[in-house]
Amino acid sequence: MFKEEYILDLLSGRLTQKGYASIVSSIATMVRRYQWQKSIVVSNNSDLNWSKDDYLELSQQFFEWIISNDKLKYIDKVPYDYLSYYFTQMLVSFVSNRIKEEQQKNGISFQKCKDLVLTICKEDYVVTSHLGQDYILGNDASNDKWIANLDDVIRYMVHYPITEHTKQFKPIVKLAMEDILVSADGYVLIDSIADAVFNLLDQTSFSNIDTESEIGFVYQQDLKYDSEIKEILHGVSSVEARIYLEYIFQDGGQVSLSELSDRYNIPKSTIHNKIDEFKKKIFTTYIPENENDGIAFLKNLANSLDELSK
Repeated sequence: MFKEEYILDLLSGRLTQKGYASIVSSIATMVRRYQWQKSIVVSNNSDLNWSKDDYLELSQQFFEWIISNDKLKYIDKVPYDYLSYYFTQMLVSFVSNRIKEEQQKNGISFQKCKDLVLTICKEDYVVTSHLGQDYILGNDASNDKWIANLDDVIRYMVHYPITEHTKQFKPIVKLAMEDILVSADGYVLIDSIADAVFNLLDQTSFSNIDTESEIGFVYQQDLKYDSEIKEILHGVSSVEARIYLEYIFQDGGQVSLSELSDRYNIPKSTIHNKIDEFKKKIFTTYIPENENDGIAFLKNLANSLDELSK
């Protein structure tokens, strides 16, 4: 994704226009791939159509966030081959924080609530047409009455809190829908469900927002990574472990594929393929929560490789 040489240029303050354009292009690719909304850079803007200026603004905000939060403090501990991966995780962390900030400001909108209701209806229920309108029936319903208004149904129902700590809205919307359908006990108009669910969401807590403190990186042999590391190291020999340590983690200094080939009497192409497959296995086995978690994971993986290589 991100080119390592441009990341190093950025860190050293020697980033050229070509390097800057490459980084912005990589960020734009991430935006399109994951369909991030413009609210990341412009509050309350859910537009998916980004302009060139929007990509530049996101890049600048990302750089400022990196600097102001001292995110480069431990980057010297990251192996060269993982710089792109690490930088990508920093971008994901930044975007996640911005999305969370917007949620803290706004909670869930009616349109978002309605979209989730429609999605859940399609995923979990059979939609039935009646007099030109769409209805769904609760899984445990015992009546076949048609209900178009839920005011009386939800009048005494409990409300579901949405706070600044709420990370996912869908499970809450789904729970509210299930409770509404149980209380209604019949075929319920889908449009009325969206209104009812939204009215049951308690979003009164957004005036008191706590700023999430940054957690510094502390290396420790963490049991949380055990299962993933065991999966990654399954079938890895002691010689392969030493090769991965020397090339990827630069244990003992930077080394070339040719040097490894001579040292272990293994064809250069074979070593290259093994390293590529090992890196792919890492990327697909564990997705860090943030950049600090990514570094901790790599440290634990390197330590396990070292034990295996003995």
